[in-house]
Formats: sequence, structure tokens, C-alpha cells
Amino acid sequence: MKKIRKRIAAALLMLACVLTLTACSSIGSVPDEEIFQAKSDACIEMLTSVDGAALQEQVKNLEEGFDDFEQQVALYPYIGGNGQKFDFTADAYLSMLKAYESCLDDLGAFVQLKEYEGGKVDGDETTYYAVYEYEKHDLRLTLVFDREYVINTVAVDPILSTGEILTKAGLNTLLGMGSVFVVLIIICLIIYCFNFIPMIQKKFSKKPAAAPAPAKAAPAPAPAPAVEEAQVDDLELVAVITAAVAAAMGTSTDGFTVRSIRRSSSNKWRKA
Repeated sequence: MKKIRKRIAAALLMLACVLTLTACSSIGSVPDEEIFQAKSDACIEMLTSVDGAALQEQVKNLEEGFDDFEQQVALYPYIGGNGQKFDFTADAYLSMLKAYESCLDDLGAFVQLKEYEGGKVDGDETTYYAVYEYEKHDLRLTLVFDREYVINTVAVDPILSTGEILTKAGLNTLLGMGSVFVVLIIICLIIYCFNFIPMIQKKFSKKPAAAPAPAKAAPAPAPAPAVEEAQVDDLELVAVITAAVAAAMGTSTDGFTVRSIRRSSSNKWRKA
């Protein structure tokens, strides 16, 4: 039970801290608010004094010569020779022009100031909000000032209705998901095409069948006369030996038959 109470107390303390921080950072009155209001009005007056084509040309020139413009703002804060300090950093000025140019179609013609929403202080920076009325949509201008009232961040946002916000969100979601599905379909087609690569490779690497080698001619049979001549010689040799044996034994050749002849290792025949 004690652990539950401690957890509840910690949660309440955390909630109180969050609410305190939210209250401290909420929009309200700020010191020297007239200065911030005057600078917000000056920004809108400057933006509405230039038509769309001239604004586009100005943005293009600043982008091409941004390094020179940035150096000029950093080294010579008093631009124009009138002794009045430039109200913007180079990045903030160019971003304000580009943002306003991109939302001209959503705004229409300028009508009037609608309200000053106030500002909040965060350290050395002060953020101020003002809403201006246009024909199509209202415009919220957000300016972030440093301690010397130089604008270092600008946000130009048309105020859209809930239906318009949902429509844009739906279109963005549809576009994002559609792009993903298109890429997936392309990847699937590429993977499917891999099945045809071995067939194509086999088709182009197929070599013509080699002509069959000529059959070897059968070896010619040995000449029969030579074999017969060898057999005749052997018979004659057998007859001669049979006659010699019969003469040595004093018998006729009818009493025995010579079946084999082999060389003797003794030297008796040499001595005879």
C-alpha cells in the first residue's frame, strides 16, 4: 500500500512539473511587446508590397548571391545608409521570402491584421506570434528575436481548416504509400525477370554440335599364310625330333607319340 501511495505522489509531482513548465512556456505578454508588434507588421508590409513575380526574382537573386549577401549583413549591419540596423540574419530573411512565396496561392490578397497572439521568452530569445487576414486563408507569422531584436528564425504558415488539414494529410499519406507500392512492384518485376536470365544465357552460350569423329577402321586380319606356314614348320620339327628319338631308341615311330617339346638344361646333347 505504501508503494502505491509513493507512486501516486511521484506521478502527481511529475504532472505538476509538466504543468508548470507548460505555463511558463505558454504564449502571453512579453516585455517591449510594441517593438515585436511593429516588426511583425513591418514584415507583412514588406511582403505584401511586392507582387509574386518580383518576389520570385528577388528570391532567385538572393540564392545566387547568398554568400555576398550574408557577408554584407554580417559586416555591415546598417544597410541602406539610413543608420537603421537590418532586422534579419541572412538565413532568416531568405527563408521568410521563400516561405511567403510558396504559400501565395493559398493566401490570396492581404486584408488586414487579425490579432497579436503574444509571445514567450526562452533565455535570450523571444518568440512572437501574429495572425493576419487574407482572402483565402489567414496567415500566422512567427518571429524569433535575439536580445538585440534581430530576427534569426521566421515561420510563415497559412491557417487551414480541419478538413483541409485532413485532406492534405490523406493526400500525403496516399502519395507516400503509393510510391512505396510502386517501388515494391518494380522490385517484384525485376526479381521475376531473374527467371529468364539463365534461359537467355543458355541460349547465347549454346555452341554448335561437333561433327562425329569418323569410325576407326577395323584392324586387318593377320595373313593366314603366315600362320599356316608357322604350323607347318612346327609339324616338320616334331617329325624330325620323333624320328631322331626313334632311331636313338632302336624302335619305330609307331610305339610313342611326341606331345611336347622343351629345351633341356643339361649339356649331354652338346657333348654328343
